[in-house]
Amino acid sequence: MRVPYMPVPVHQPVPSLGGVLVRYRPVMAVRLTASAPSRLFDGLIDSRADDTVFTDSVATTLGIDLQGAEDRSVHLVGRPTPIRIRYAPVQLLISDGDQETFEWTAVVGFVSGRLHYNLLGQAGFLQFFDCSLRGEPDYEALLAPKASFPGRRH
Repeated sequence: MRVPYMPVPVHQPVPSLGGVLVRYRPVMAVRLTASAPSRLFDGLIDSRADDTVFTDSVATTLGIDLQGAEDRSVHLVGRPTPIRIRYAPVQLLISDGDQETFEWTAVVGFVSGRLHYNLLGQAGFLQFFDCSLRGEPDYEALLAPKASFPGRRH
């Protein structure tokens, strides 16, 4: 599956990129389903993230009750103190809108507060796909399901 990077405008020229005013990030739409109707959310493909993580507001939107959910403290990049992450199963669906659609169930994390992006990390997402991140001039991520992919491919 080919996932084009999302162009993100920046406020100041980026010296390390020759003064450009845009950065490209591997952000893609992910459809999540739990007890409420499914919804689309953006997620950043993040090979550094140990878990796939969304905000608590996503859990609320999906009708997920996090009371009594398994939890632990984790450190997120850019945060000086650990935050509480609570886990729940959801169904995820990604599609290129044309030829490939993948659907599976995974346990993902939910955190209170704000994230710059929901994170599509190792557990729950990248554990099931080989991923190549291609920079300039392509600006795309290439996802291929591993043999261990537990879901359905349409």
